[in-house]
Amino acid sequence: MVRGKFITFEGGEGTGKSTQVRLLADAMNRSGWNVKAVRSPGGTKVGEKLRSILKTREEGEELTAETELLLFGACHSQMVERLLKPGLADGISFISDRFFDSTMVYQGYARGLDLEMLERINAFSCRGLKPDLTILLDIEPELGMRRSSIRAAGTGALENDRFDSETLAFHTAVREGFLTIAAKEPERFRIISASGTIDEVAAAVKDCVNHEFGLEIL
Repeated sequence: MVRGKFITFEGGEGTGKSTQVRLLADAMNRSGWNVKAVRSPGGTKVGEKLRSILKTREEGEELTAETELLLFGACHSQMVERLLKPGLADGISFISDRFFDSTMVYQGYARGLDLEMLERINAFSCRGLKPDLTILLDIEPELGMRRSSIRAAGTGALENDRFDSETLAFHTAVREGFLTIAAKEPERFRIISASGTIDEVAAAVKDCVNHEFGLEIL
């Protein structure tokens, strides 16, 4: 049995990760792959419950950065053991909207927690599992925030989302954190501009995956 591929998408808010995850999964499945699209936090029933806690503001009780970190760790642990490792071993490929790099960036570079501690917690939670390829969708924070605002207009979702509603300084730190990690791991990361249209970004993503894995994705 050939092990499946594990691809992750990373980037700040408004980069279109969810859309590109879905489009790539659809394209790979059309090309004969067995691919599942997942998200982090989430991925499992337990993970989705943790996602609700992490993403939604609780009136009168804000999560601490440390609580965020430990909840993300719990989500990753459940996802790795119950979904990713057994699925990859069975030849299923996974494309994930975020994974442990987001924890390093959001709780480390943006929230200010100790990076060495974060690395240890990520290693423990993920049991050494690393993506085969990480696609970083990069965008100017101002544009990403505008996109998020337009997407959430009239729904109240932006104000209630604990990450989308953060300040420009926070989102700038997020972008700088992702670019720093990508520079440290050039063998795993590929950076694609997210400032183009959905179709333009999708074409660049397909070219990237085709090149990295020697594929011809439809």
